[in-house]
Formats: sequence, C-alpha cells, structure tokens
Amino acid sequence: MNGSDYRQSLSDASRFDGTETRFSAWTPVTNKLFQERTSLILHWFDLWTDRQRKEFLCQLLKRCSKTQLKFTRDCLAESVPITQMDFTAVLPRFLSLYIMSFLSPRDICSAAQVCWHWKFLAEQDCLWSPKCIRLGWFLPYSPSDHEYGAWKRHYVACTASLDILTPREAPLSLTAALVQFGVRH
Repeated sequence: MNGSDYRQSLSDASRFDGTETRFSAWTPVTNKLFQERTSLILHWFDLWTDRQRKEFLCQLLKRCSKTQLKFTRDCLAESVPITQMDFTAVLPRFLSLYIMSFLSPRDICSAAQVCWHWKFLAEQDCLWSPKCIRLGWFLPYSPSDHEYGAWKRHYVACTASLDILTPREAPLSLTAALVQFGVRH
C-alpha cells in the first residue's frame, strides 16, 4: 500500500464512525491521532513477513469481543468467496437425490457416513427401490408412509443372503459344476 491507499483505507474506516462515539471523549484531535496510528500500523503490517502477519492477526483476534469477531466474520464472508459447499444443503432435495441415484450402493453407504443429512438422504427409498427392482428383489409388503429405509434394509438383507464366491473359489466350483453336468473342457 502506498500513501494514497492508506488515505483510502482511512476513509473506508470512517464508515464505522457513528453513534458509538456520540457521548465519548472522541474529538477531532483523537480521531486524527487514531488515523495516524492506524496508518502507521498498516505500514508496519506491509513490511512484515507472512508469519509475522499471521501472528499479529492471531493476537489481535484474541483481544476481540464476540461482536467484533462476528463483524470480522461478516467482512470476510463478503471478501472471501466460499469455495466448497455441501451441494445437498444448497440444492432442492429431489436434485440431491437425483445426483446420488448415480452412485453405486457401496458409494451411497459411504456417502451416508459424511454427516446426518447425507445419511438421511442415503436412506431414502427412491434411491434403493430401483436398485432392488433391477435385481428382481421386491419387498414382500408395502411400507407405510412413515417407514424409513425399508428398501435399503431389503437390499442389505438380499445381498447378505447371496452365495458369493471369492475369486479363488470361483474357478474350482465352476470346474466342479462342469464335471457334475458332464461337460468337459
């Protein structure tokens, strides 16, 4: 920052003047002294290394009241854009569910571990019923409107009952099945 930038920052600081100084000892002389000291601190700040600046900011923030910290948070929210945001909190629920419908069952279960809101979305029947129906697994009853996660429980129960062979067992049992039916290779 050069000298004109300091003057600009001081004029920006004037927007914070107001009713807080109405009945105080704040006079034009103390205001001028405040502006000079602010300018000096900003000049020093420009000369410091990144580590020194961070140390100074930490010390300054430790001295702030809650209202001052909230004000700082609001100023930062205006100047620093949000780079990462939970899409499920921003988008309508049906869009979040549509996006999650492209995930595999394993990925949906992993997504359920992110937070309670994702767990709530990952339990929805509209995600699990198409996966079950595609595999021919139908619920033996109609879940009530207040029943939660019936299709997911059904999917988990059906996959648990599958007779799945490990890669080592598969060739052996396939050969045994071929021999049993009289097929030779």
